[in-house]
Amino acid sequence: MSGKNILIAGTGSLGRSLSYNLLLNHNHVVINSRNNEKLKQIVSEYSIYGKIDYIAKELNDEKSCEALIEESIYSLKSLNALVIMVGGFIEDNIEDLKGLDQMLLNHLKIPLYLAKYAVKHMEYGSSIIFISNSSVSTKNKTHLLSYTISKSALEKAAKIMASELLNRGIRVNVVAPEYIKQCFEIGRDYSKMRKYGDLETPPEDISNVITYLIDGNSSWINGAVIPVDGGHSLK
Repeated sequence: MSGKNILIAGTGSLGRSLSYNLLLNHNHVVINSRNNEKLKQIVSEYSIYGKIDYIAKELNDEKSCEALIEESIYSLKSLNALVIMVGGFIEDNIEDLKGLDQMLLNHLKIPLYLAKYAVKHMEYGSSIIFISNSSVSTKNKTHLLSYTISKSALEKAAKIMASELLNRGIRVNVVAPEYIKQCFEIGRDYSKMRKYGDLETPPEDISNVITYLIDGNSSWINGAVIPVDGGHSLK
């Protein structure tokens, strides 16, 4: 994989790790979050590895998602991959649905809005990758009702999108970790930071799978939900 134009929406620790991977493979990366200073710091640190730009924009409705895609196209000229990492969770339950609107926005509406405008700029062989949670289909977390149903709906939406886009050759896949360790350091031995069955996963493990899904060697993987949690969801 090299020479691809890639947008990462919602850049945190996982976005840092993925950006590093992609730059080492000679891709052009645009990163996004609402934190301008954080993005500037990442670009300053990572620019020695390759071509990386940033767009500071809060994604809170369809219009902001359309604007992000259009601004990224201005920088990238074309779009070969979109990786959506907009996250966060709110604890709630059926008696207090305080997180319903925000979780549906973060984990279903924003990803779908971004995909809607991205596909207009994607050619055959492009990829869309969503981030879910490995436990949403196996466990019933009574304190995370709105979060869980939003992620579950996103996984189903990804499969429908993959089917809709078959003739256009645009693949849609989901990577599903459990909790992501909110830290990343270039060159560290992250394998020492986890063991099978752990709740948290280093971002490197997840970004390695995303990098593979963007790579042409994964061209026959489509409509998949891939758990990347070291087996935690099996417990």
